[in-house]
Amino acid sequence: MPETERYTDPQGGFDLVLPAGWTATADPEEGGVELSHPDGAGVLHLLPVEQPDDLFPDPAEELYAFLEDQGVELEEDEVEDLELADGSEMSLCEYQSTDEETEEETFWLVGVATGPGRLLFATYMCAAGEEEEERETVRSVLATLRLDPGA
Repeated sequence: MPETERYTDPQGGFDLVLPAGWTATADPEEGGVELSHPDGAGVLHLLPVEQPDDLFPDPAEELYAFLEDQGVELEEDEVEDLELADGSEMSLCEYQSTDEETEEETFWLVGVATGPGRLLFATYMCAAGEEEEERETVRSVLATLRLDPGA
């Protein structure tokens, strides 16, 4: 198995196992971090959001609300749950979109994880047709997430 390392969010919002060869770069525009492989097909963006400690929203509801804001409507059976390393869950879906101007198609894998006082958005994108190159790696990375790295 290739060597891996654990990446910890500088603000302490999460940690995960970074696959061998992948890099983590802070995203100054959107916030959070972008994970990618130099020879990979796409980019995985993770954005932690602090919530009041007494607020523990349902990840599926948060995912539907996020996608609705993006103009994406999914059926209930198009969302799946992924158990994370700390026992919490992420609601996850995949879809494709087409740019109206360029007609280029993009593959999206979008997830939301929630925990007490924590909300994490995960978005992976690549050119449609190239998703098989990293789909399983991205899902494996997401499964190593811990929303409370100190626990």
